[in-house]
Amino acid sequence: MVFETFAHTDKGGRKNNEDFCACDKNIWALADGLGGHDCGEIASANAVETLISLWQENQACMDDESLIKMIDKVNLDIIQRQKENDEVSQMRTTLVFAVTDEKTLKFANVGDSRFYYFRNNKIIAQSEDHSVSAAIAKLGEIRYEDIRFNEDRNKLLKVIGNSENLKIKELYQPISVQQGDAFLLCSDGFWEYVYEQEMEIDLTKSQTPEDWFSFMAKRVLLRTENKENDNFTAICVMVE
Repeated sequence: MVFETFAHTDKGGRKNNEDFCACDKNIWALADGLGGHDCGEIASANAVETLISLWQENQACMDDESLIKMIDKVNLDIIQRQKENDEVSQMRTTLVFAVTDEKTLKFANVGDSRFYYFRNNKIIAQSEDHSVSAAIAKLGEIRYEDIRFNEDRNKLLKVIGNSENLKIKELYQPISVQQGDAFLLCSDGFWEYVYEQEMEIDLTKSQTPEDWFSFMAKRVLLRTENKENDNFTAICVMVE
């Protein structure tokens, strides 16, 4: 299997970019920093870089227990950095990542940065936000698509760096990778302005991951023109 990848991060309408993303062999990771005063960008970069380093040290171990331990270590590393430096004591970050052994893919998230998996240009799996609005949608009080506009959308129930115990007990169901599949990791500044059906439509039109990103990014730019919109970041991957 070949995983063709294109990644892009943009500050959007903000003065600085608190999103961070990176890829290495068979791992893709993205984080959206929180905390203000430049703390967010430190948290997001540290989280992604620590995660990828742990993946490499762990010799790309795919079992759930090892992956959950990696997330916990990333969280504890951020908390330790908070304790060592008062200037970053409020930093927090979301995190979403995917890993594969080229046969099976596993993914996980903390917060509201998202993962989507596509087969035959249709979404067949996705992450669930750890947010108040997502919890309300799960109860059936609002529609899933209305999360984007809900007043509680930015109230997160889980983030990296908030508590020493993240209480992540299991991962999502693993996916058997097939040629022709695709997947997307993105921050809320991206998915807020690109609807799921539009992700599918734009994937259908695309020959490369960069094409796919470009189509979707145009939607973000059109919908945020003259707005102080959030940073937006996406990693687009096609399986060849």
